[in-house]
Amino acid sequence: MKVLYYLFIFRYFKENLSRTLLSIIAISLGIALFISTQINAWRAEQSVLDQMLGYSSEKFIGRYVANNQNQGANDKFLKELSSRVPENIKLEPEFQTKGTFYVTKEQILSFPIIGKDVILSFQVFASKETKKKIPKYFFSQSLYEKIQLQKDTKKILICEREISVSQEDYQVIPLDGIFLVMDITRLQSICNQKKQITSIWLTQDENSINSQTINKINSPEWTYESKELIIERAGIALGSLKINLTIVSLVSVLISFFMVSNMFTGLYLARKHEFGILLSIGSDKINNFILFLAQSIVIGALGGMIGIFLGILIANTNLFTTVNTITDSNQIRSYRNIPLSIIISGFLISIIGSVLASLYNSYKTYKIHPIDLIRERDHAQTNIFFGFSKKNTLSLSILLIFIGVSLGLLSFAKQILPGMVGVGFVIIGFVALNFLTIPYLVQILDKLFSKFHFPQSIKIGLKEIEMEPWKHGLTASTIMLSTSLVFTLTSLTNSYESSLIHWVDEENKSDYSLINEKKLNTGEPGVPVSLYESLKTVPEFSAVEPFYIDSKFIVNGKYYTLHVLNFGNNYDKNQLIVSKNLCFLDQICKGDSITINTELNSKVAIKIQEEKDHFFSERGTIMMDYSFFQKNFSIKYLSSIRITKNKKLPEKKILNLLQDITKKYGLKFINQTELKKLYLEGMNQVFSILDTLKISALFISILALTTSLIYFIREKSQLLAGLKAIGMDSYQMFQLIYSQTLFLVTFGITSGIFSSFFLSPIVIFGINRNAFGWILNFQYPTNLVAKLPILIPVITFFICLIPFYFLKKMNISKELKYE
Repeated sequence: MKVLYYLFIFRYFKENLSRTLLSIIAISLGIALFISTQINAWRAEQSVLDQMLGYSSEKFIGRYVANNQNQGANDKFLKELSSRVPENIKLEPEFQTKGTFYVTKEQILSFPIIGKDVILSFQVFASKETKKKIPKYFFSQSLYEKIQLQKDTKKILICEREISVSQEDYQVIPLDGIFLVMDITRLQSICNQKKQITSIWLTQDENSINSQTINKINSPEWTYESKELIIERAGIALGSLKINLTIVSLVSVLISFFMVSNMFTGLYLARKHEFGILLSIGSDKINNFILFLAQSIVIGALGGMIGIFLGILIANTNLFTTVNTITDSNQIRSYRNIPLSIIISGFLISIIGSVLASLYNSYKTYKIHPIDLIRERDHAQTNIFFGFSKKNTLSLSILLIFIGVSLGLLSFAKQILPGMVGVGFVIIGFVALNFLTIPYLVQILDKLFSKFHFPQSIKIGLKEIEMEPWKHGLTASTIMLSTSLVFTLTSLTNSYESSLIHWVDEENKSDYSLINEKKLNTGEPGVPVSLYESLKTVPEFSAVEPFYIDSKFIVNGKYYTLHVLNFGNNYDKNQLIVSKNLCFLDQICKGDSITINTELNSKVAIKIQEEKDHFFSERGTIMMDYSFFQKNFSIKYLSSIRITKNKKLPEKKILNLLQDITKKYGLKFINQTELKKLYLEGMNQVFSILDTLKISALFISILALTTSLIYFIREKSQLLAGLKAIGMDSYQMFQLIYSQTLFLVTFGITSGIFSSFFLSPIVIFGINRNAFGWILNFQYPTNLVAKLPILIPVITFFICLIPFYFLKKMNISKELKYE
């Protein structure tokens, strides 16, 4: 039996290496994208979680957080807390701030600086190196590599003071993330915040009292957060991101297995006689079934292993990185650990997907009879799609598309499962239509060609497609799925772009914006408040408005985005405005009140006066008037200053004034067009992963079609050799291959365009609305459709080159030799 499996599987792989490799590559590409996106999603979540937990959470059970995170709170609360917690729970005060380092003159690296009691924490950060004294600074491995401390003394900006770090001052700790730990009293001194702390950690030894038994102490300056609450908050913050990355990667995997299913169809047709021979010499049907499945498992396992390796390589080389409004790309890239669960799930998907892709053809091997040895083809084909008749297939496909659209457009906040199920129904419906439509289209073309003097080679190529609708239907469906994916995702990105531009036009009617370009990428404000105060009286400007963003504004334990700006006179400046998607997602709506932690007035309850379309944050945006913000918060820097020019003055005079201001303060001014471009660049970073998916989908489709043509040449070798023997030249052979390819490409792309008409609204008005709560301005890429009549013949030509090469090399005498 072992010899049989070896001869059937491995010898076939050896003799048909190119075909096997194409199938393995298809699986590996899908799995690679799945693995890399899952790794990036995990790293993004871990980055947020580590920043919340201080990069060390082994014994952490909870913490008290100062309501005023910018300045912290007085450490006198530590004494009260110490007398009221169990003895086995340790209290570790912490003061956290931000540090910056100039990587280049134009690039700033921002990272957390954590002040701890180093004596208590030293065991956590101890390394194999023995030092005579405790270092002043503990650098994470990634921060150490970024700053390159080994070269010479470096200067770090902490609380607007330059601190020099030499080689004898630091120690590297082997933890992921970009951060710096130093003694809390030293950090407090540098920041002029003596006796101020931002949080108090509660840690316990193993087998100690459970965290739920801790009696929380109410304080106007402090809020208690359990470890479970923080982990839940991190998951919520990136929940939509993780879901969408999973969807994106699984769709790519689906395309891969469509291609593999097509390959197994060709494999079955090529080896059908071998299964008949096995039956005639004593094998049984179950053994044939298991043989075919074993072959699929081997291909799936090899594709999975290569895909896992490629996925890890893509993730570690940062070919694309997960971007979100609350994640730092530098922090994400610093993580190198990979959860074993991602590796296992990727490998299982490759095996299970390959088995499912081969299941139908495995079943057909079970149904083979020895008579198939001498029968060329079963002409009594009455079934089109999994045993359904033509009429039933048509009814089923229409029903599935209708159910898919209806289900996909249902509105459920934070529930994208109905949309995904709807997408699945639409795809299955169009796949069924493909199997039904291909024979009819070929018949129509055949009748049309019979009226004209079309080359017989073209007719032969199309006739072969008609005779095997299942095999070629799979190929066309793979192309359809890839095309539909490209058009749907392009529609999504175009809709986002249109909505973003519309939002900028509505929300920012000023002529210019002053920004700190160096701090822009760090997400930190960098335009001095003092500059805003001084510009308000400048006569060259008719209006000067502040703008401040906090992307981690916490309300009820959840992250939201805070926008601070000047409200119009028709709004109450002591109340809030919220985005409509915040109302849809979390039911924080007009007329409600929310309680926020402020720096100057502890907790404040504020009423929401209005909801507004606000295309900015996928978690929801809270808008606050600047005058109210000043009463409750203390800041030194704004995100930008919006300037409206005095229309009566010449443009050149205003530009000269802006240049003088920006030069003095190290800022940059941008006009409305440049501001839109800035937002679009940020959006394109977030959606860069979709471009990767598009390329992957198209490449897999090309592989599918190429493999299908190669199998056609293999299966019909005697027919093609016979045609060559009776005088068909190379040009006619190319016509035959080209006509088949052109039909499948044109049909697949056309079917993909039609299916995208149904899928795009589901993604934009169903999945997108349920996940993020906003409705985009729908845009369909009609310009891309207009280019297809030119692109399709060119793409077809290049796809045909490799199969034609095999056809050209065909040995007529060898193929026509009967044993």
